[in-house]
Amino acid sequence: MSGLLPQDYEIPSSSGTGLFAKLQKGENRFRILDVPTMGYIYWDGNTPVRIKNAADAPSGEKPKHFWHIPVWMDNQIKLLDIDKATVLTELHRLDQSKEWGNLLEYDVIVIREGDSFETKYSVQPCPKKALPKEATDAWMGFKDEFNPNEIFEGATQTADKEKLPF
Repeated sequence: MSGLLPQDYEIPSSSGTGLFAKLQKGENRFRILDVPTMGYIYWDGNTPVRIKNAADAPSGEKPKHFWHIPVWMDNQIKLLDIDKATVLTELHRLDQSKEWGNLLEYDVIVIREGDSFETKYSVQPCPKKALPKEATDAWMGFKDEFNPNEIFEGATQTADKEKLPF
């Protein structure tokens, strides 16, 4: 018996064209465009609270360290928050490496596998190459309106006022 939907139907990815990115299952390739804004995050119910210093968290909270980074991903500027210690450790290691060095000089692939408590991440650097002109032009237009410290004021906004969805 055949189903209602065509055999070759695939549900579109939700990674779409929004300003904010999350690490999806599979390969996530991106180029870091600027120095990460670093801080800590904890949750108040379903609402993330971002703070500059872990000591600013309420008693009993265990905030996680995160990086808030503008990246070139899926042929557009996106804002990516990374709070996974394994990913941050590998990015830091690459940045400090004599072989790889400055993270602005090459793309990085973060591979996400598994679900829930079984989720694993791996990080792979790509060969060094210049940032594409399209990315450079987009970043030059974006960075004048970008204030990464707004993340600590409850939202990150750009000229189009799109707010952080998580």
